[in-house]
Amino acid sequence: MKTQRGQTLVATLAVLAIMCLLAVALFKGSGAFSSGKPASSRPDGKGTTVLGAAQWKAKDEVCRSNMNQVRSALKVLSINEDDSAPQDIRETKLPSEFYSCPVGKEAYTYDPAAGTVSCPHPGHEKF
Repeated sequence: MKTQRGQTLVATLAVLAIMCLLAVALFKGSGAFSSGKPASSRPDGKGTTVLGAAQWKAKDEVCRSNMNQVRSALKVLSINEDDSAPQDIRETKLPSEFYSCPVGKEAYTYDPAAGTVSCPHPGHEKF
């Protein structure tokens, strides 16, 4: 019986070509095969690749978590004291990384009259 050795080499090259195409699609994002730079779905334009989008989404969640921690600390301070909101956000005595957005490094805005904390980074308005 004759074996055909050439087919295994061709099959291996075909598999490698398919794997390369998938790797390009993973690292370049969904617009890898179109002309021009792929657009980001984020308001700040970050995370144009698949891996980059996942990284920036994780940082968005860190921002959301930080703001929830600050809000909880402000509630605890207002309950323990005379039921008024603290005048400064740093009265919560949390670590310094809790007072700024991990994505854009902007400081959180705090309104002592209303007792609200918000993030000024584009796309974080709903946090």
